[in-house]
Amino acid sequence: MMILAPRVDPATAKARFDSGAAVPLDVTSSLVYPAISHRIPGSIRIPPEPIIRGLNAARPVAQILKNLESLPADREIIAYCT
Repeated sequence: MMILAPRVDPATAKARFDSGAAVPLDVTSSLVYPAISHRIPGSIRIPPEPIIRGLNAARPVAQILKNLESLPADREIIAYCT
């Protein structure tokens, strides 16, 4: 089950990452990603484009969620992009 949450300020996110309570999810566009040198250590990279294409094509939810299989189910996920 997915739960959407409001924005988290950077200090709160860092505290959650440092404590192990949350995992950083890097959803930076694939066009920009190669040019970015500052990434959060330990972040999981999932490009947003396949998910967006799946949503735009009205693909089944199960097919879209396959893009998120690498995310841990037992910790909070905090997505970020640059």
